[in-house]
Amino acid sequence: MSGQQKLRLIPTFENCSYYCDSVFDVTFDKAWNTSDVFRLLYKAKNESQWCEAFPPYYDIQRFQLRGSIMNLKENTEYDVRLEKKRKNKWITAKKGDFVTWNSCPPIKREWKLSELKEYKAGSGVVLKGMKGRADGWIKIIGDVPIEVSSTYRQALEVDDCRYLILENFVVKGGKIDAVAIRENCENVRIVGADISAWGRVAVDQVHLEDSINYPAVKYKRDNACFIDEEGVVIRNDAGIYLGTVGKVPGPKDIVVERCYIHDPNGHSNAWHGIREIGRAKGIPYRFWHPQGPQGIYMRSRGGLVIRYNDVVGMDHHRLHDLLGGFNNGKIDGGMNTDADVYGNYLAFSQDDGLEMDGGQCNIRLYNNRIEQVRVGISTAPNMKGPSYLIRNVIFNLGDSNREYSYGIKNGGGTMYSHGLHYFINNTFHISGNCISSVGYGGDVDRGMFQGYSRNNLFFNRKESNPKARGCGIYESHSHPNNHFDYDLFYDENKKDKKGTARLKSIGCEQHAIYGDPLFVQADAGVFTLLPESPARGKGQSQCNISEGVEGVVDLGALAYGASSLIPHRPIDVQVDKYKIVMSSQDTGKVEVKVGKIPDNLSYRLTKNNDMDWFAFETEQCGKIIPNSSFSILFNTKASEGKSYRGVFFIRFSNGYSVPISVNIL
Repeated sequence: MSGQQKLRLIPTFENCSYYCDSVFDVTFDKAWNTSDVFRLLYKAKNESQWCEAFPPYYDIQRFQLRGSIMNLKENTEYDVRLEKKRKNKWITAKKGDFVTWNSCPPIKREWKLSELKEYKAGSGVVLKGMKGRADGWIKIIGDVPIEVSSTYRQALEVDDCRYLILENFVVKGGKIDAVAIRENCENVRIVGADISAWGRVAVDQVHLEDSINYPAVKYKRDNACFIDEEGVVIRNDAGIYLGTVGKVPGPKDIVVERCYIHDPNGHSNAWHGIREIGRAKGIPYRFWHPQGPQGIYMRSRGGLVIRYNDVVGMDHHRLHDLLGGFNNGKIDGGMNTDADVYGNYLAFSQDDGLEMDGGQCNIRLYNNRIEQVRVGISTAPNMKGPSYLIRNVIFNLGDSNREYSYGIKNGGGTMYSHGLHYFINNTFHISGNCISSVGYGGDVDRGMFQGYSRNNLFFNRKESNPKARGCGIYESHSHPNNHFDYDLFYDENKKDKKGTARLKSIGCEQHAIYGDPLFVQADAGVFTLLPESPARGKGQSQCNISEGVEGVVDLGALAYGASSLIPHRPIDVQVDKYKIVMSSQDTGKVEVKVGKIPDNLSYRLTKNNDMDWFAFETEQCGKIIPNSSFSILFNTKASEGKSYRGVFFIRFSNGYSVPISVNIL
């Protein structure tokens, strides 16, 4: 390794990727087991105490050490040094410094949308060539809505812009996309937007091979995609579209924050079912990959941050994926590199809640809540890594057919699985496999993935269909880097309730816990731990990620005594139920507890457009008083014998929200 040259450091708001090249003179039994030889230390410049980051990942193909420093303060200067142990003494090998991003950067120019020549009521808006600077951003306030017909391909297009903030925009419509951010954009932020009613409306549903997009010579199984008036399959119409399929792999340093993306015009087919409209209405189809609109459809050059958003479809008007990537089989596909996805609520898709597929190089996914999807998270394939999946809650799964498969699906085999996943302190409350091999590519070992797990809670719910039952971890093929330990397993379907891990790797789960984790109220979505929970204090400390209190680490996403709010957001509000199960003619109540919050904060109640069976009995807007509580009353008037799924939100004026899902069985 060369001497004192600087590390390559790439920060975001609260994390920083690091890269150290030309590391030739070392070998490790596992790519993650580097802490006996290397350690990375960091500290804020105005502090004296150095802290240790999570151990580096070693890429033997590229002779590179890389990883992420996490849980940083925004808008803060940090010093970093990489140390190597020589003769039992730590020696500084490389060093550097960086500054984390600022949520409130300096603004040089601020306009209202109505003041711009680009704005005209009823027309699409194109913002082109707006370029601020790092020390002087441009901000545009959405004081008027953008509402367009299907005449416009996008309602809002951002092209060749830099250092631009779009705040509190209301965007409705767009034939294909509501918002498109082109690949030549950098440092563009969309904050507090309300995005809806985008995409094409289906006029027919394909029967066998009569779509121009799916010739019979290539596809031999039933095709059930929705098609538009031109006979083209409706796929990937996006609430927010990032990038292009061209040579440039998407925009760079984009932030999507506190946005409400909901109620698309179109919807996706399920994996199987009965055709809903058109010439073939009522005719079953056996198997077809979902195709339809996406919440956010993305390809990035790096630096993508998606935080504190609500991305939701509707029960029988579902999205394909909530956060979907394209060019998934390429190393620069999807989120690509140096990205953060946290504090998001993702619900109501026919396929994945979130696709991480692609390079997954320093991709950090944490503190998210995912429900009402067939698969929580897809990571297949991970072509570079590492990726970090931390403190996510996956529960209440199901597509429009009420069918589900996996919490997190992985795979890629020898050809594609070149990167490692870290699964740390996640909570699963599902019936199928929680972390599972599924397969990607054409290799015999296509289900093989690289994984490291610690401190997860795997709760397999009661399931009447034996074929739908799963386990905590399913690993179809071993890999030398794989290691799973310190996780809790519980299975309601077994007489002894002992959950399982079906592993090919040896020496794993030597410190596993078997037993009911004793959540406060799992059926109501309250996944904090009771005082007597066996998950308390049984975890292994994960430096800079999950260190607990004085080294005592609880298992799962929500530690004992923590806020019950899921997804986690920086607002001191909790409710007694995050999921409600009701009958068709019923009444209900949610108690809201408010702590220390900003003054003059207000709220409004919103719900999915298709929830005509659900009504609020209390005022749908009001002021929030710090250190207080209030109740939300509601009722259901649904048809007997049918099942319904929905979600309503307590939406605050600062852009944060509390989602509460509703199930009528």
